[in-house]
Amino acid sequence: MWRKTLTTLRGIIRSIGPTFLGFLRSFVENKGLLWIFVLGISGWSTVSILVLLKHRYETDSTTIGVSTAYSRWINTFPSIGICITKYRAFNEFKAMMRDHFQEEFEYSFTKMIYEFAFTNPNTLFTRAPTKNTSYPYDFDILEIRRKMFPTNCSACFEEVYFRGELVANCEEIFKFHVTEMGYCFLANNLLDYDSIDEMPLRYSSLDNNRNLRLILRYSVFYKYEMYVNSPEDLPFFNSLTYTISNDSTTYAFNVEEIHNHEGVIDEPISQRKCKFPSETSVKGFPYSFSACMSIIRSEFEMTACNCSLFNPEDRNDSLYCGLHKADCLIKAGVTNRVKEYVGSNTVCLPSCVEQQISLVGVVTENQTIYKNNEQVTEIQIISPPTVRYERKVTQTKLDLIVGIGSVAGLFFGASLLNLLEIISYFIKKVKTAIFG
Repeated sequence: MWRKTLTTLRGIIRSIGPTFLGFLRSFVENKGLLWIFVLGISGWSTVSILVLLKHRYETDSTTIGVSTAYSRWINTFPSIGICITKYRAFNEFKAMMRDHFQEEFEYSFTKMIYEFAFTNPNTLFTRAPTKNTSYPYDFDILEIRRKMFPTNCSACFEEVYFRGELVANCEEIFKFHVTEMGYCFLANNLLDYDSIDEMPLRYSSLDNNRNLRLILRYSVFYKYEMYVNSPEDLPFFNSLTYTISNDSTTYAFNVEEIHNHEGVIDEPISQRKCKFPSETSVKGFPYSFSACMSIIRSEFEMTACNCSLFNPEDRNDSLYCGLHKADCLIKAGVTNRVKEYVGSNTVCLPSCVEQQISLVGVVTENQTIYKNNEQVTEIQIISPPTVRYERKVTQTKLDLIVGIGSVAGLFFGASLLNLLEIISYFIKKVKTAIFG
């Protein structure tokens, strides 16, 4: 039995070769079948290449490279934000309240007002204030802020030095803004300038001093927090903050910029995966990652409590969350919800011009006391950038058309010149047939 099976198997193996050769012979002799096969393979290859070209155009039209021509660069200093925050001057605040309202308020209520005057998304009460029917629960916190906090930089800045030179007027550098983090003075921010090229704080690789030195006035009502951001960013609830203390402190940073070639802004956002400051949804509020986060947080607050601590889209005082909404804000837990929402959904893209800022070191001069208890802080760029990132377009519509034309030429086995020759040939034939 097994011998018969083995004999049959040998016969099948021996017949494979002649059968295959016979198939090839008939395939070659039948030219129609041969051409169908050749055209099928060629068409499949062409379609595959076209699909790859389309996919690259839709998903990889921009790229980020590195430039090292640093000797010609004019670099932009980061945006510096100096914001007012709570200090330990409760008795002075109580006296101010008494003088302003001509009324003596209870200790607990005055303390509550003092804390809420400095409220931002990161400093909400750990528990809701207890309603006191003896006093107006809808106390106008914004009025207290306007009465208590300065809006002119000269009230906060004793002296400002940039690149070792005294700035005659601090308002040339620092502009006042009400932000999500409260009353702030911002330098080198796109909120105040149409473009980065117009900003006052810029430096080159030839500058020996690349620092901004701030001498801040002492106040019993408040102290200061510092934010160091990319020029399009604003202080917001998830920003890094830097302490400004009575000890003179120097913060050293490295900054790397990214520049965009012409045409990048015309590419779809889905391809470059970033947004330019001009692509904002709020007029007068340049797009940035921080702006996007602030808008989402405000929307969450409006949905939960029908008010907001800071609403970029509508600055109407009536929308501000006063004391009567404090309990709602605490229960809503908006800040953590926004962080989770943005972290799990791609809703806030980075800015296309965002600087990469990294803290290198901090130097503190202990027990340095100035004549009027001024607080001295210096922001220093430790070394001029030697690398700059450049975003450029690598796949334009013209590149796509050229690619399609090349593939089509490969498929037909002819170039445009060949097609013109064929057309010319037929024109000559027609001309000969008509005119002889």
